[in-house]
Amino acid sequence: MKTFQVVGYYILEVVTMPAYLEGLGERLLSVSSCLGELHPKFECIFLNGWCEGEKQAFMKKMQLSDGQYADYVETVRFLAKEGLLDSDGRFLRLSDAVDFYEKYCGAVSCRLVSLATTPEYFGLMASELTDGNGRRLVCGETDDSKLAGYDILGWDIGGFHSFLCNALHEELPEAVFNALGLLENKFDDVADFARRIQGKGEPVLWIPCRVGEVLCSG
Repeated sequence: MKTFQVVGYYILEVVTMPAYLEGLGERLLSVSSCLGELHPKFECIFLNGWCEGEKQAFMKKMQLSDGQYADYVETVRFLAKEGLLDSDGRFLRLSDAVDFYEKYCGAVSCRLVSLATTPEYFGLMASELTDGNGRRLVCGETDDSKLAGYDILGWDIGGFHSFLCNALHEELPEAVFNALGLLENKFDDVADFARRIQGKGEPVLWIPCRVGEVLCSG
């Protein structure tokens, strides 16, 4: 039985499958911001990313009062300062992710997931996920969550790309997808897929990953 080490925890919305990925299903769960919808909205808080009206629309969607939104922002800033939350929405501690999920994400259809990989690949991923001081921003604990499916991911300046970003599944006729747009092949097969697409699509190191379902709402 394989051991998987947790890279981090993510709060993800289940979104509609992009039109260019027609044929893979109707819904998608992804840690890639190119494809998925991730919480918290790190870039909007730190990079003044709210366009006119977007903040109010977000608060309405999440059913947050002014006070709750202020707490939301304060929590994000604190966790980021402490090195417990990275810019792609990755929580380093499950307890923080659960607390945030329960306080702020109950109004939308979200999944709290773990992202993990085997020790062989964990070191490679950990070497890329560092802060400005070289501190590794990964969890490292053993993943014992329920399997949601597998993905193939590559890190690129503050966030993950999925192999689906460039429709690289077309290079993998053996790939089988579940109802969330995640691979349901065996992990060894997913690792082989990752090897076969190295050097294709985005200029990243493609790594096979396990997505585990921790909590689900909506």
